[in-house]
Amino acid sequence: MGTIRLSGYESRMAYKFKEDLSRYADRVKIDKIGNVIGTIEGTDPEAPNVMVFAHMDVIGFVISRIEPDGFLRIERVGGISEKIVQGIAVMVGSENGQYFPGMIGAKAYHIQSPEDKAKVDPFSSLFVDIGAKSEKQVNELGIYVGCPVTFAPHYVEMLDSRVAGAYIDDAAGLTNLVQIASIISDQRPRCTVHLVGTVMEEFNARGAMMAARSVKTDMAICLLGPGAGDTPDQRGVNNVVLGGGPAVTMFNFHGKGTLNGNIAHQGMYQLLKKTAQELDIPLQRSAARGALTDTAYLQLENDGIPCLDMGMPDRYSHSPMETCDLRDLEQVGLLVAGFLASVDRNFNLNRY
Repeated sequence: MGTIRLSGYESRMAYKFKEDLSRYADRVKIDKIGNVIGTIEGTDPEAPNVMVFAHMDVIGFVISRIEPDGFLRIERVGGISEKIVQGIAVMVGSENGQYFPGMIGAKAYHIQSPEDKAKVDPFSSLFVDIGAKSEKQVNELGIYVGCPVTFAPHYVEMLDSRVAGAYIDDAAGLTNLVQIASIISDQRPRCTVHLVGTVMEEFNARGAMMAARSVKTDMAICLLGPGAGDTPDQRGVNNVVLGGGPAVTMFNFHGKGTLNGNIAHQGMYQLLKKTAQELDIPLQRSAARGALTDTAYLQLENDGIPCLDMGMPDRYSHSPMETCDLRDLEQVGLLVAGFLASVDRNFNLNRY
């Protein structure tokens, strides 16, 4: 979970994830763009291929300027709020692959004016401090403009089966992929399954689209659950709760100029629902604007690829301390493995 992997700089995670999948998959490769693709052959060549995927990359920053006195100016990569970043620990990458600890500077409370206390500082005014005294010292570490900066890895176990930390989005999905691989490698489904760790989801949401071109999949499941609506600030947003089981996204739409999203393929949803009932796994549902996943673009490949977004609910998404329930995580893998076992040559890939 703690492997540093800013969008566009996923190589450490890619090789680690390839190693994990290699214990179960018939073959594993890393494609040209960086996706990790593990394939488990099904028992019926006439059954449709299924791609199940989760993104390997995380949000963060790139260095946009190095000040003469060694402070680093940054530009965000992916959706990060200015509200959560001042004073947090970060890791700063160099061009030779080393990482150095630092923090995003925060003005001391007792020297802030009343106006300072009431506002959120924009990213253009923020800076990273790694302890350097000059631009020359920074450059001697191999750190230049364009180098990656991410939240510092952190993980804690909370009460009951809850955990929190950086990178849970989408370490949860990657964990499920290994879990699914371990199940279906022993009990092979009729369909051939491609388990994929995708790149650059947080940057342009198109990594899975490129993976689909490699494996020529017939249908796809994105393992990325919705945010839970069970905290004081989110009550009334949706019906999704931590500990309530896997959640399927019936509808998402980004808006904000993107004008894209995904409406759940009904055939896939009905099979998932039936499988959940048979396995006695609760299934939550979400429908929301303001976000999308790789399926937004993946669904437009070839002559259309049926897609479904589902996964483990989380709290505090895109923060340094995302939170989840490990019971939900385990049930997601069991449910998807059961779904794959039910896919046969008669599955209707059409929308209706």
